[in-house]
Amino acid sequence: MESLIVISKVKKFIKDKADCNTSTGFFEPLNADIVKACRDAIAHAQKLGRKTVMGKDFNLYVENSNIEESLVVASKVKKLIKEEAGLSTSSQAIDQLTVRVQTVCLKAIENAKADKRKTIMDRDFSAPTSLM
Repeated sequence: MESLIVISKVKKFIKDKADCNTSTGFFEPLNADIVKACRDAIAHAQKLGRKTVMGKDFNLYVENSNIEESLVVASKVKKLIKEEAGLSTSSQAIDQLTVRVQTVCLKAIENAKADKRKTIMDRDFSAPTSLM
C-alpha cells in the first residue's frame, strides 16, 4: 500500500514533542489508519450526497485546526479519494488527517513512555476514538 503519511515529518513531530525515536514498524498501522479514515470519510460524504470529501466528514473533526505543516501527502490522499469514489477533496480534509496523525503520535508517545522506552513502536499505535 502506498504511504499517505510523510514519514520524515512524522518522525520530526515525535522527536520535537518528546525527544523519542520511531521504529519503522510504527508507520504501517498509522498509514492503514489514515486509509481507513479516508474510506470512512468517503462513505460519509456519499451518504450526504456530496461530491467533495470535507474536513467534517472525518470522525475526529477539529474546528479551526491551525496546522503549520501537513503530516500527510495531500496528492496521495486526493488520488485515493478520487480513485475509490470519484470525489474531490477539500483542503480541510488534509488538515483533519494531520490532526489525526498528531493525535495518534501523542498517544503512542504516552504508551512508549509508560513502558519506559524512548522508541515509538508499532505496539504503541492505537486508533483514536476521540481527541485527547
